[in-house]
Amino acid sequence: MPPFWPFKRAKKNEEAIDETPPAPIVYRKGQDVHTTKHSTTQERDESAYKDALALFGNGETAVVASSNIADEYDGVSNEPTPDAPQEDEPTFEWIHHSDGYHYKKLSDGQFEPTPYVKNADGTYSEYA
Repeated sequence: MPPFWPFKRAKKNEEAIDETPPAPIVYRKGQDVHTTKHSTTQERDESAYKDALALFGNGETAVVASSNIADEYDGVSNEPTPDAPQEDEPTFEWIHHSDGYHYKKLSDGQFEPTPYVKNADGTYSEYA
């Protein structure tokens, strides 16, 4: 036998809502519908806009058009700028280890953990 259920089941309300549908909006070709609507109501609250502008715009309420940064752009130059620091390639020395592999000894005295194999033409490639 199932346990006792202390709550009553809700009766299903199957009443249908009898409501008339809204009247359809009909647009005619050549009719300017927005002119009458927008001329009678003010959709923007300009004081709220200026308050927000003052809050987020350093206290200034003057509205100024933004400038187009693309007009001030003069193009991309492939030449490095003199302010950019030149990256020095890390200097290293090849060290032949007793295990038969070659390792890179960096200029600060540390070794890279990757083993390399010396090819017949004198170049080095990673051991795979």
